[in-house]
Amino acid sequence: MSSSPFFGFSIGVKALSAAQRALEVVSHNIANVNTRGYSRQESIMRTSDPQYVPSLNRSISAGQIGTGVDISEVRRLHDKYIEKQLINERQNSGKWDIGLRALEQIEGIFSEPSENGLQNMIDIYWNSWKDLESSPEDNAVRKNLVENSRSLCNFIHSIHERLELLRKDLNTEVKNKVDLINNYSGQIKELNDLIKDVTTVGDNANDLEDRRDLLIRELSQVVNITVVHSKYGQKDIFIGGTALVRGGNSYGIEAALNPGTGFYDVLWKDSGSTVDISNGELYSLLNFRDTYINDVIGRMDDLVSELITRTNTVHSTGYGLDGSSTGYDFFTGTGVEDIEVNGDIIADISLIAAAKSPDQSGDNSNVTDILALREQLFLSGNTATFDDYYNNLIVKIGVDTQQCTREMENTELLIEKINLRREAISGVSTDDELVDMVKYQHAYNAAARVISTMDEMLETIIERMGA
Repeated sequence: MSSSPFFGFSIGVKALSAAQRALEVVSHNIANVNTRGYSRQESIMRTSDPQYVPSLNRSISAGQIGTGVDISEVRRLHDKYIEKQLINERQNSGKWDIGLRALEQIEGIFSEPSENGLQNMIDIYWNSWKDLESSPEDNAVRKNLVENSRSLCNFIHSIHERLELLRKDLNTEVKNKVDLINNYSGQIKELNDLIKDVTTVGDNANDLEDRRDLLIRELSQVVNITVVHSKYGQKDIFIGGTALVRGGNSYGIEAALNPGTGFYDVLWKDSGSTVDISNGELYSLLNFRDTYINDVIGRMDDLVSELITRTNTVHSTGYGLDGSSTGYDFFTGTGVEDIEVNGDIIADISLIAAAKSPDQSGDNSNVTDILALREQLFLSGNTATFDDYYNNLIVKIGVDTQQCTREMENTELLIEKINLRREAISGVSTDDELVDMVKYQHAYNAAARVISTMDEMLETIIERMGA
C-alpha cells in the first residue's frame, strides 16, 4: 500500500506550522526581555504519530512511515527550588530593611554623639550644678541652673514624643501592610482560578504562573509565608500554618484597633485569632512598635526616674538662700513623660537648696552632694552611673544598627546570587533568542520548500497523466 500523493504536503504543512509556532514563542520571549518576573518559554517538538502501527492487517513496508512534527507543549523554564530560596530570603530582606530604617530613625532622634544630643544636655545640666557649687549665692548662676534644667526636661520630653510618634507611624504602616497582604492574596486567588481553567484542558498557563509567582515574591517581602503546590497548577499560601489562600479561596486578615493600646492588632477575619507573624516587613513593624521602642522608652524612663528620685532626695534635705527654706523637691514628675523643674523653684530661685545647714547662705555642701550623684552606681543593679547607663543605651542602638546593616547587606548579596541563578535558567537572552529565530526561520523556509517541491511533483503527475 503506497502513501497518498498528498502525504508529503501534510508533513510539510506540519513542519511549517511547527516552525511558525516556535518563531512566535521566540518573539514572545524577545518582547518580554525586560518584563519583570517573566520566565523564558521554549517550544517542545516531538515526532507526530507514525502512519503505520503494529497490527495484524498492517501493510508490509520497510518500517513505520513518519508523519512529521508537532509542538507538544510550550514549556516555561522555571526552577521550584530557586523560587523557594528566593521567597525565604525576601522574607529576611523585608525584616532587616524595616528594622534598619526604624533604627536609623531612632539614632536620628537621639542624635548622638553631637552637640544636639541628650548627652550634651546632661553635661550642661551637671555643669550648671558645678557653677552653683562655685557661686552658691549668685542669682545669675541659680537662674542659669533653672533654665538649663528646664531645657533638659524639654529635651527629654521631645525624645519621648518623637519615639511615640515613630510608634504611631509604624502603626499606620502596619495597617498599610495588612491592606497590601489582602490585595496580594486576592490577586493570587484570582490567578489560581484562571490557572486551573487553563490546566484542566491540558495547556500550560505560563504567563499566568509568572504573574502569580511575582505576586508571591512581593508578598513574601511583607510577611512570612509558606507556599504549597496544589492540584491543577494552583498554589496555596499559608501564614504561620493558617491558610491565606487555598485554591480559589482567599482568607483575609485585618488590622483591628485595640482600644487598650491604641494600636492595631493583626487578626484573621474569620476567626478573630492573632496572625502568627514571624518574618518579613510586618514582623519588624510590630516588633519595633511593640517591643524595641518600648524598651528604649523604658530604659529612658528608668534613667530619668532615678535622676528625679536621687536629686530630690538630696535637694529636699538642704536649705535655700534665705537659710530657712527646706523640703523642696528640685524636680516634679516620675519619668520621661512628666519630668519638670519644680514650679516653686522656677518662681523663686532662692529656694534652690545649695546649703546643707540652716542659716548658712554661702554653704555649697548640698550642691556637692548632688554633684556626687553623677558618679554613683544607681542603675543596672547598682553597676552603672547615669552616664554609663545612657551611653550603654546608645551603644546598644548603634550595635543593633550595625548588625541590621550587616544582615541586610548579606541578604541582598544572597538574593542577588539567587536572582543570577534564576536568570541563568529563566531569564531571556536576546543573543540566544536571535540564534533560535534564525534556526526556526531556516526550518520554516525548508518546510516551505518541501511544500513547493511536492507541488511541483503533483503538477508533473497531473500534466503528464492529463496528456
